[in-house]
Amino acid sequence: MGNSRRNQGSAAQYSLFDENLPSGTSPRVSEELGAGSQFKYWSGASGHRYLFTRISQAEVPDYAEKLVLITDTKSESVIWLGYQGMPNEKNPMPVLKPSQDAYVHLLAEDTTERDRAQNDLRTGIFSYIKPEDE
Repeated sequence: MGNSRRNQGSAAQYSLFDENLPSGTSPRVSEELGAGSQFKYWSGASGHRYLFTRISQAEVPDYAEKLVLITDTKSESVIWLGYQGMPNEKNPMPVLKPSQDAYVHLLAEDTTERDRAQNDLRTGIFSYIKPEDE
């Protein structure tokens, strides 16, 4: 449709207001099949896109070892990213409110890949946060 791609400029330059970061983007096929925001991509600092699936709040505990992303439903901005039981968690998963949506990334093959995705996304979405391994 009439979506125009913006010139991204420097790949390392991200803003909390970049249209592809806070609210994510739905894959075109998801929109065309009527699934709307059931599936969304969020981009990391590397420019890599990560596919997430929306889950109900009741399902979140079922994905304790998976990467979960919490958004505010009104602004669609990301308010939390991580997994339950993260070691040395300074910012634990918030108690979910009705005004929030939860998404899970199911495509990481193992914990190493999950952690790499988390660090990439954290520095992409929350540009003021350094990767965990630095």
